[in-house]
Amino acid sequence: MKQQKKICNYLKALTVVLIALVLSFFTGLTLYAFHLRETHSDSNIWSFIFFSWFIAILCILVLILFWKVCTEIGNDNSFSLENASYFHKMALLGVVALVSYVIRPVYFAISRCFDLRTLVYSVFLILICAGFSILCEALSKLIKNAYEMKLENDLTI
Repeated sequence: MKQQKKICNYLKALTVVLIALVLSFFTGLTLYAFHLRETHSDSNIWSFIFFSWFIAILCILVLILFWKVCTEIGNDNSFSLENASYFHKMALLGVVALVSYVIRPVYFAISRCFDLRTLVYSVFLILICAGFSILCEALSKLIKNAYEMKLENDLTI
């Protein structure tokens, strides 16, 4: 049990660091967007910041769900329906991010800010989001199966 608490605390510390990094990164990106707005007043490219903060919010929501997973680990309840549900929700947030990266180049094309870099960037992040969603959904299923096996073993004893 003590080992579980130790792992939980390390994972929660990592989660706090990641939230701080997300906030720092997107704050810097916001400052860059304001700079672009001032220097390229004829272009709408600075408006990418709205999409970026949408992604930042999704990242923070994923990290909050991961915090809840860590809490379950600390309670020696790693293989629980709650953790399966948290990973499923993380997968859904990954799909929402994926859809936003599909919409982004369409928006930039309408705004006349589209270029090849925007498309390559979006495709790259679509693939990352797809991989994240698949990984989280697989973990959700594995945790649910482990929970069911644990429940069967508890019932037979």
